[in-house]
Amino acid sequence: MSDERHQERMHRPSSRMARRKGRVRKSPPTPAEPEAKALPAEEEAAAPRRFARTRLIPIWLRLIIVAVLMALSLTVGAIVGYSAIGDGAWLDVFRPSTWQHILDFVEKGA
Repeated sequence: MSDERHQERMHRPSSRMARRKGRVRKSPPTPAEPEAKALPAEEEAAAPRRFARTRLIPIWLRLIIVAVLMALSLTVGAIVGYSAIGDGAWLDVFRPSTWQHILDFVEKGA
């Protein structure tokens, strides 16, 4: 391995996240490195970023998806609980009289 490649590896950040966030301190060039190697600030800023983070699904859409999935799981759980575990028909879960009976049973028992 050449000396230049070895020194480049020594000054490279150890983790990918540190490189992405630019939180690694850049050490000044050593006397063995020529000054022409260092990029001026303008060229460094103009260099394209290697990793650009883009969200495929926006946060507001994620929240809506989570709310819909929670409602769906609650509905499926009520259907399974009422029809498979209990002895009722699965469409009876959506009747208000069923829920009134459940609430009356819970309040009476307390």
